[in-house]
Amino acid sequence: MIRIFRTLLIIFAITIGILAKAQVSIDTAMNFTVKDVAGNQHHLFEYLDAGKIVVIDFFTVTCGPCQTYASHVNHAYEHFGCNEGNVVFLGINWGAENETVVNFDTLYGITFPSVSGLQGNGNMVVDSFEVRSYPTVCVIKPDRSIFNPYIWLPAYDSIVQVVTEAGGIPMNCTVSVQENEKADDYIKLLSDGSIFLNIPASIKEPQLHFYSIDGRLISSIKPPNTGTVYAPKSNGIVILRLSSENRLLDVRKIVSGT
Repeated sequence: MIRIFRTLLIIFAITIGILAKAQVSIDTAMNFTVKDVAGNQHHLFEYLDAGKIVVIDFFTVTCGPCQTYASHVNHAYEHFGCNEGNVVFLGINWGAENETVVNFDTLYGITFPSVSGLQGNGNMVVDSFEVRSYPTVCVIKPDRSIFNPYIWLPAYDSIVQVVTEAGGIPMNCTVSVQENEKADDYIKLLSDGSIFLNIPASIKEPQLHFYSIDGRLISSIKPPNTGTVYAPKSNGIVILRLSSENRLLDVRKIVSGT
């Protein structure tokens, strides 16, 4: 009886180990066409046939680890040139509409293209890739083979290592701000709850968006490049999003009283 029990435990452990290593169940990519939340279409095989390595971040908006590692995936996206080099990052959602995915991206600092499950065809991709858990970050090579079906933990260093092994080439993103300008240099959160801005003239048409912690847009303003603004009154945490020319520059959490 003891031997049988031990054997069953070993089989169970092996099975769990296999499942943990293969959250995408296929080894060759299936073609798909999706539309991201900005209305742009993405064709997987067009990217692959052009010699691109494709990194897919499968996620849901309510998944805690998806929220935790979102910034890590975005950092890796920037490391490889913001889809301007030989690596393309795509976020594929399951189960949400465009607006909810936009809110998720805003709250957690995602700037690479995201596809919603319900309106962008993300659900179909999740089904065809047989995704079993979230987040699942997988890497696809130009020959359509899935080089790594499940990067875990999906932290910045792990993603960079795997994509580099697949042939990814790091490069700088093309951005609208100078390299020596950082968000900390032009946003200061003051102790009285105000927000002091000192935004360089090189940043065109800055926009400030204020969101509730659940992703609901509270208000938007076009701030002065230099001056003080205030967050809208809200009982709790408000997410401050600074952008310019449709590019996310910084996300801050602030506490706003009623």
